[in-house]
Amino acid sequence: MQIKKGPFGYYAMEKFDSPDRLCSYAEEVIAGNRSDFYLPPTTEYIGSGIMCCFEFSGYVQVTDPEFSVFSSGKKFTSRKKEAKFLNMRRRAAGDLFTSFIKLLDSLISPSCIVLDPDMIFTDTEGIAIKLCCLPLKISPDELCLSSLGASRLEKLLNCDFFKSILTEDEINALVFSVKENNEDMFLKTAGIIKGTDEGSDALPSGNPKEQENTSSSKTLSKTEKDLLVSVLSAGFAFVLLIRQMDLPCLLFFFLSALILVVSLLGKKKHKENIEHERSQEISRQRSSVLFSDNALLSETEGHDTDNQNANLQYGTVEQLQQLNPLLAGRLSLISDIRGIEPQYSVYLDETYIGSDCFLSDIVLDDPQVSPLHAVIKQENGSFYLMPSNGKGKTYIEDSPLENGRTYEIKSGQKITIGDIEFRFGTEKVNKT
Repeated sequence: MQIKKGPFGYYAMEKFDSPDRLCSYAEEVIAGNRSDFYLPPTTEYIGSGIMCCFEFSGYVQVTDPEFSVFSSGKKFTSRKKEAKFLNMRRRAAGDLFTSFIKLLDSLISPSCIVLDPDMIFTDTEGIAIKLCCLPLKISPDELCLSSLGASRLEKLLNCDFFKSILTEDEINALVFSVKENNEDMFLKTAGIIKGTDEGSDALPSGNPKEQENTSSSKTLSKTEKDLLVSVLSAGFAFVLLIRQMDLPCLLFFFLSALILVVSLLGKKKHKENIEHERSQEISRQRSSVLFSDNALLSETEGHDTDNQNANLQYGTVEQLQQLNPLLAGRLSLISDIRGIEPQYSVYLDETYIGSDCFLSDIVLDDPQVSPLHAVIKQENGSFYLMPSNGKGKTYIEDSPLENGRTYEIKSGQKITIGDIEFRFGTEKVNKT
């Protein structure tokens, strides 16, 4: 790649002789990535070829000798501030390595990531990390961690930027896991670098699941305290039993059992409340699509006859009008196969696809389709495809999928179920 200064900023550029090498789906995934590590690509046709550009204005190369963060003349006001900066850089590096695995789940090969240290960029504090990922068409064989290239990764990790925040053991573990194509080891090492015991990435701030998990952790902490009090009460009861103090012994045993029962019931009730609230919210959203204003008004009038203050099962009309539009997906048939509908809607949390009419929401009567072939899940505005453990084959953009593994799917992507090809799309559905 080359670095050039344009009229509006600095760009990393790569030219391809044929536009056919670029993948529009990969370009969309990289441009809309949530991890915020990859610079969004822009393409420009030049003659018969095409230029792929990444703007990095405001950032500097991590190998820049004038980079102030790791300059020998750089002095922090305190050791505490220096340790804070290094810790923030370690967390960013750990999240970056985790994002490599996430690209696989989006069917983007790690071989597309540019790991040349001169093409890795950061801010003046050395906290943000920005990379270029070329939106290229790749073969199914490259959809693996080892395609990242152990030698490429080793060269990157041995530059001063990463050597200052990673230990030698961590560098060796990352390189070895890429060489052996060991995703679990790679994620585990990334989790250690960013300060967690597990390799899975935390949900972004503001995510409903994050709030749910936070609430659950607080409830669990309270449960542990209650269990501790219960154990102490049982211990006192045992001491009193040894001293033959029967009445206080019974009281402490009763108190211990009562605390234990109340604690367990409280935890169970909290989980039920979370599920109930989530179910109600889903019902309210779906009602904005499944019911028209006229139907809602009719239902309201019917309830008002019995009780003027009664609310609709799914909320009042005013509440429904305030709901955001429901995001729905669709599968549009692009194969020339008889007996298959030209389009299928995907609006449930989990839409099952298969040849069995009792097991599937979308029924495809075809010998190459398993009774329960795959499921499309909708979660936080994103759609995910997971093939079942049947014998039928599932592809995204002609890349075979592993059974039981979840893959994110984007609008405009081709999905093949058995021998039937669909084009997946999304749209916001408003009330009629």
